[in-house]
Amino acid sequence: MRFAQRNIGPYKLSALGTAAEGPLEVLPERLRWRQNGIEIQIEGAQRIELAGQIAADIALPNSAEDLVSKAQVKVSVDNEVVAADQKQVDRGSSPWQLDPLQVSLTFVNLKVTPEGIQGEPEIHMSSFKLVSNNSAEAVVEVTTGPIERVYLKRLVRQDETGIWTVVGYDPR
Repeated sequence: MRFAQRNIGPYKLSALGTAAEGPLEVLPERLRWRQNGIEIQIEGAQRIELAGQIAADIALPNSAEDLVSKAQVKVSVDNEVVAADQKQVDRGSSPWQLDPLQVSLTFVNLKVTPEGIQGEPEIHMSSFKLVSNNSAEAVVEVTTGPIERVYLKRLVRQDETGIWTVVGYDPR
């Protein structure tokens, strides 16, 4: 156990669950949450069993949960483009596509300025909040601009190496 170096909560590579009535970061081979003011991080094969002994209310995300069907507007996806983007990220380019917040920021700002983002985006990162991530699908809320919520999915790979693709949104 150690004291937190950053807040527990939505981290771009983690799925989200709950433990001790607060956010639980679920990463490959690691769980992390705060309980009674202490950061708890458990690694290894027995992490889930041990975490359940420490926090009786632990709830892991369900990757089968359908988050994206709630989108009011569906976004058509070209699977060939997505596959090419995934290969590009696998080669080390465009790592921002691994972050649902960055993908949402780009999508929303391209809706505001369809000619492209020049310099600082009109809608800043502080307006974006990851509210749900089950490792296969994610939902990002946007506090300003024409879009209230962005729905994303990992279409090629449903693990931390898979890129996020916008599949829907809710207009404001």
